[in-house]
Formats: sequence, C-alpha cells, structure tokens
Amino acid sequence: MKTTAAWGIGLLAAALVAAGVAVLPAEGQDSGRTIVITFSVKVEDRERPALEELLRNFERQAPRTTLGRLVGYSDSGRIQVNLITVDPTTLIDRLGRETRAGTPTIDLFTQDNLALWPLVHRGLAQPLPDVPDPPEVPQNLLPPRFDDKRYFLPFRPNVRLTYTDRRCLPTGLSPPTTLAALESTARQLRARSGTPKLTLSLAPGDPTAVTISELILAFGGDPRVLNGRGSVQAFTYLSRLWRSGLLTRVSFGARFDTEVTWLEEGTSCLAQNWSYTSSELANRGLLSDFAVGAGWRGPSGEARHVIGGDVLGIPAGVKGPKRDAAVALAEYLMSREAQQLLARENTWPSIREDASSAAPSDQGTTYRAINDALQDGWYRPQDNGCWPVLSESMNEAVSRVLQQTQPLKTVLDGLQRKYERCYQNPPP
Repeated sequence: MKTTAAWGIGLLAAALVAAGVAVLPAEGQDSGRTIVITFSVKVEDRERPALEELLRNFERQAPRTTLGRLVGYSDSGRIQVNLITVDPTTLIDRLGRETRAGTPTIDLFTQDNLALWPLVHRGLAQPLPDVPDPPEVPQNLLPPRFDDKRYFLPFRPNVRLTYTDRRCLPTGLSPPTTLAALESTARQLRARSGTPKLTLSLAPGDPTAVTISELILAFGGDPRVLNGRGSVQAFTYLSRLWRSGLLTRVSFGARFDTEVTWLEEGTSCLAQNWSYTSSELANRGLLSDFAVGAGWRGPSGEARHVIGGDVLGIPAGVKGPKRDAAVALAEYLMSREAQQLLARENTWPSIREDASSAAPSDQGTTYRAINDALQDGWYRPQDNGCWPVLSESMNEAVSRVLQQTQPLKTVLDGLQRKYERCYQNPPP
C-alpha cells in the first residue's frame, strides 16, 4: 500500500510538472533542481513590494495553479523568480546585445506597449502561439499582433480619465461629459475665477501626442490622417480653447506628474490624466473632492482612449525549461488572483474586469471609469515604426498652430506628407 501510494503521489507530481506548474518539494523529499528565471519590470519603489509579494505567491502557489498546457520539465523541482528593473528605454539595446551574444539574462519582461515594433523588427521577442489569452480579457485589450503573429501578452493597461474639482463648479453645474460641455464649463470657470481652469496635457513628447490622438478620435477622425476632417476639427477646437483664454498656460508643460500637482494646488479645476492620479489624490486626502469620469465625448459620440501601460514578452533566446517557467509566470500574472493583488495593493488598472472588485473602497468610482474607458480603448499604430514621426508631427502642429498661429490646414497638409514619406519608406 505504501509503495502504491508513493507511486501515485509521484505520478501526480509528474503531471503537475508536465503542466508547467512548479512543484514545491514536501519536507524531507529531494527538492530536484530549481529553475531560476529573471523577470524585468519597470515599477516605482512604492509599487515594488506588491510585485515581490506576487512573485513569492507564484513560487508557493504554482502547484495548485491550473495552467492548461503541457511543457517538458522532467527533473525540475521548483521555480524561483528574480525581480529586476530595466528601464523600457534601455531594454531594447540590452536585449539586442544579449541576443547577438546568445547569453540572455532576462527570461520575461514587461515593455511599454508603444515600444513593441523594434522588438519584433529586430528579432528580439519570440512569437507566443502556444500561450492562450485569458478569455476574461476583452479583445480590445489584447496587444497588437505583428504579421498576424502574437508576440506579446496583456499585463498592465493604463488609460486617462477626467478629473473635475467639484469645489470649483458653480452650484447646479455637473461635471462635463462632452467636449461641448467642457468648453461651456471652462467659460463659466474662467468667468468665476478670472483665470482659465482647464488644463490639457500638451507637454512636449508623448503627452501632446496622446491628447491630440484622443481629440482626433473624439471627432471621428484617424490620428494617422493629420489633415483629415476629424483632425482639422480637433485642432480647430483646441485652438479655440487656447485663443479664447479657456486653456491654462501651464498646459504646455502638463504631463502625468505635473497634472496632479496643479489639481492639488487649484491651478486646474478640469484636467485629464492617467488613472494613477486617483491614488495620488487619495494619498493626499483629496480624491473625494473630485468627480472622476471616463472621458469627454465628441460630436461623433465617441470617447476613444489611448491604451497605455505594459505588456509581457519573452526574449528570442530563451528556450527549454526557462521558457516553460517564463510562460508559467506570464500565465499567472494574467490570472485573476494576480490582477486582484495588483489592483488592491498598487491600485493598478486591470486587464480583467473580474479583478476590479479588489480595488480599495475609495477607488470604486475610479475603477468604474477605468472599465468604461478601456471598453473604448485604442492602441497606437506602430506596425511600421513610424509612430515617432507621427508623434513628432502632432507636437509640431501644436507649436505652430496654437503658439505661432500659423494657418491650420497648411500646417497639417505639410505634416501629413512627412508622415506618408515615412510610411512609404519605414525606418530600418
């Protein structure tokens, strides 16, 4: 009986190992070998403890996690994960050097979803046809494919929300939910305070590109067609806000961090910023003063939102048991349990709506707004490497049209030709 029982336990352990699950040895048993993998993720210092807790949970709980796939461990005992931080701006160069040398030191990484094309174009990320997307993740939150192949997995989305300081609003006035109402409200706030109170993120670089993209989408346009009807309407609207004195001057330096400061100080009463703003305002005891919304809808009736955040990938040179372990970790990171922990501890938006219930109680309104906004999510195009040219053109348009008052259509026509030249001859 003892021999039969031992054989059965061994068979069960072998099955778990074959399913890609780390089997932690019982006390007194041979531990087998340990598969050590390295996970690179860019997080703030205050967010790191939750990631470390998540990885320890994975190491302990993997034996009871159903991964639904077969991988080929024959002698593994457990998985150990080392957490490192590599900045997204240097990750590509590091992976390039290691791939050429055949010495990968990273087994699973997160990367900004705006910087995926170079990883695929340079052969630094491997296809993942054998890793299923969780059915609980909406289709519009699945990372873009390249040549109809899946290289990346969803992990941490981000989206911008609207913030309205209720203390600024005249009695009876509700927070604006459309661009027309936003303009009207901005006029009333300026009349009441004598200064503009609407701030839009127009700092050089990505802040401007995100703001312009969302405005173009709200007017029913395509951000890749800068001289199209929707784009012209978006820039006309933005120019009117600026020339009518409704837009704060600090808008031209507004980005993710300064937006929070200006909301706290009262420089802004209306703003749109990434959802982490809610946790920052909550930490400062101010979140209850703000109405948090999913966005301002345009004449098209749409309020499409740029999806920011990070996705998961596996470097091209990772193979064998290390790849199997990396896949197992990736699948765990997409699980409800993991996503709930990140929502609860770091107040991160989740790829899964069934994880939002774990968010802190004072963030309920924020998470409802996040889920609403993500339903209208939009990934920035990067299939040919020309997004940087498009982003640069949007920034140039803001400078020339708003600040230098150059003719709108002439500026947009010239910038569109610049983008089309890149599209016809993509960067190497």
